[in-house]
Amino acid sequence: MKVLILSCNTGEGHNSAARALMDELDRRDIKSEMVDPLSFISESTSKFISACYNNMIKKTPLAFGVMYKGAEKFSDTELTSPVYWVTIGCAGKLLNYIRDNHFDAVISTHLFGMTALTAIRKRLDDSIPSYGVFTDYTVYPFIGETSIDAYFYPQVALEADMLAHGLSRETIVPTGIPVRAAFNHRIDKAAAREQLGLPQDKKVLLVMTGGVGCENMIALCDEVVAATDDRVVAAVMVGRNEEMKTKLTERYGEDGRIRPVPFTTLVNVYMNAADVLITKAGGLSTTEAAVANVPIVHVKSIPGCETYNVQFFSEHGLSLSAKTDGEAAAMAMRLAFDEEGAARMCEAQRALINPHAARDIINVVESGAVAHGE
Repeated sequence: MKVLILSCNTGEGHNSAARALMDELDRRDIKSEMVDPLSFISESTSKFISACYNNMIKKTPLAFGVMYKGAEKFSDTELTSPVYWVTIGCAGKLLNYIRDNHFDAVISTHLFGMTALTAIRKRLDDSIPSYGVFTDYTVYPFIGETSIDAYFYPQVALEADMLAHGLSRETIVPTGIPVRAAFNHRIDKAAAREQLGLPQDKKVLLVMTGGVGCENMIALCDEVVAATDDRVVAAVMVGRNEEMKTKLTERYGEDGRIRPVPFTTLVNVYMNAADVLITKAGGLSTTEAAVANVPIVHVKSIPGCETYNVQFFSEHGLSLSAKTDGEAAAMAMRLAFDEEGAARMCEAQRALINPHAARDIINVVESGAVAHGE
């Protein structure tokens, strides 16, 4: 068996979900490959759309929120979406790539890929097993005009929304969002802190900005310093943003309560070391945190999908939701010292978030591809 996975560089969540699926396929000795469907229009198109998206959510998130609301309203009409018209342009080349490389099934972790697969199915070839993976706790605009074999969505509580947006009960599967196995491999807190050089005798806050980052982490860190005392340190993940790392180091000093963390592959270890995570509400990063079972405070979330992620998590006791940086810092401080409250949140995470979503998705894909072959 050989599986093609479609993802896009509009945020890191879609790619992270794709890699989690590839890890599961690799464990089964099933070959896989990940490509951007927009690259079959042109590489410049792919780069342009990704850059526009990433710059907008980083620099003008409110504008992105307005655009997302507009997409939701447009989705309620019977007009064909601009997403579908764009992805039609890659359908022919994508189909040739699938055939030439003998893929047995295709999974998309992005709406663009799902619409491209729909165009293939409606216009060119309806025999290729095709699947979609949701990476947020909501139903995407325009999903109702797609038509593929199955959609893997985060939680059964969202079933009514899925049906209301035109998907059929026969095609929706509540597997959860796929995350890499490392997040489900929990390390003792003391061992994690020893590995990372974090103090054993203090509360540790982990601050994450997401794959794209946000423009003003300084304001949040200022509020963390104001709300905490010498019983607390904050590890702040800045990724590859060297400018932000320099600013934080100059402002707070290398040995202060704010400790910048450059790009690392040990995110799961930092989560195991932390008492509380402060983060925006990316669907993937939030799911990774829930699988790692760390108490969460959401803040700086981008209007759109992340708004719905916050709503789902806070309503189900999986996180606290802060409206301001100051509120987030105060919530994190209280939660760090509230053992019972933190334990309740972690218990809710274990009850509602499936750590084995990648396994469950590939189980369906593997059996479905075989059925198509028959």
